[in-house]
Amino acid sequence: MRIKATVIGSILIAAAAWGAAPASAADERVDGVDDVTKAVERDLGLTREQAEQHGTQQERAIQLDARLQRALGDAYAGAWYDITTGLLVVNVTDDKALEQAAAAGADARLVAHSLGELNEIKAKLDAAAGAPREGSRQEAGKPADIGLSAWTVDPVTNSVLVTATAEQMESAKQLQAELGDAVQVQEAPAAPETTADFMDGGDAINGASCSAGFNVRNPSTGARFLLTAGHCVSAGSTLVGQGGVAFGSVLEIWFATFDDAIIRNDNSAYWIQGPWVDTNPSNGGIVTTSGSTDALVGTVVCKSGITTRWTCGQITAKNETVTYTGGQTVFGLTRHNACVEPGDSGGANISVFGSVRRAEGVTSGASLLDWFGAKRCIGAVWGWLGFQNSSWYFPIADSLAYYGPRYGVTTW
Repeated sequence: MRIKATVIGSILIAAAAWGAAPASAADERVDGVDDVTKAVERDLGLTREQAEQHGTQQERAIQLDARLQRALGDAYAGAWYDITTGLLVVNVTDDKALEQAAAAGADARLVAHSLGELNEIKAKLDAAAGAPREGSRQEAGKPADIGLSAWTVDPVTNSVLVTATAEQMESAKQLQAELGDAVQVQEAPAAPETTADFMDGGDAINGASCSAGFNVRNPSTGARFLLTAGHCVSAGSTLVGQGGVAFGSVLEIWFATFDDAIIRNDNSAYWIQGPWVDTNPSNGGIVTTSGSTDALVGTVVCKSGITTRWTCGQITAKNETVTYTGGQTVFGLTRHNACVEPGDSGGANISVFGSVRRAEGVTSGASLLDWFGAKRCIGAVWGWLGFQNSSWYFPIADSLAYYGPRYGVTTW
């Protein structure tokens, strides 16, 4: 069942327009990899050599995690990448698994709560918020605001980590009192918001209300598409790219519950697509992506958006349920601490493994502060006090799992 949504915005950037010479266009584009490297160095305080080293270590950690999940079975209780040591940290629930994980090269830790126990708690909160059936995009109920900003199974604290504003703190503390140390509570300095600028009647449709996500294609038919955030567009509308040029038809949008959309390229004579993420401003350099990932907590990710351009951080939560202002609840989001601000919605988030860049997801929203009439990310205002950004994207792994069978799409 398709979720009905109002028009919240339209996208400025699709793929960069490069005239009518597709054969040579890709060769003429400027390599923007250095922009990503500089953003990693700036936002994470790393040298170039450290950033490259972490790329290799992160990829190794993800591969080790996949092997240990299979080997440890029910004793596996979550994992994350520790950027301070360059190691995979693995939680386990018994001594045998502890020895096995350590022997494999992980930083193994014995914890009190199994992944099954924590997932059950999160599933109950999700059900109360109207979560769909697992593995299905069909609505199980109308998404509901249950009085919390966000909740996720957090491997670092071995708990269900609940985020609440000051106004929501009483209900969060009641939940913690009921379930004990299986629930941890953190206070959010600002409520989550989708990061699109609103599109009202009479506004210019090329007004930079959102950002483009990832180009995808059907390798069998040659048909090409664009992925972006669902709250940026409306089903059946025509997406317009930079310069006011029509891109194509919005085939499906999902918001709330999920937050992605797929748009068909109906103007391929004009819009040239490939595995590219633009370095803003538009028509600057490009970063070429290769495939996709669904990376670990702790992994370095960078996002491109028309407002804050390239910003980088680390994944801080996976499969998080978030209730945005207005009561729209979205399931399955990934949280990170890179700066995201209005206009960045729909933009590309990539994982950074040395010289390899892979698609991770499309920007959904962030906790934003009102600052002299503008909406700013937390770090831009209170970063000097040690406050981190809270930003979210919808994982491309979920988008491809749904749109792949329906439209035959893959990444490049």
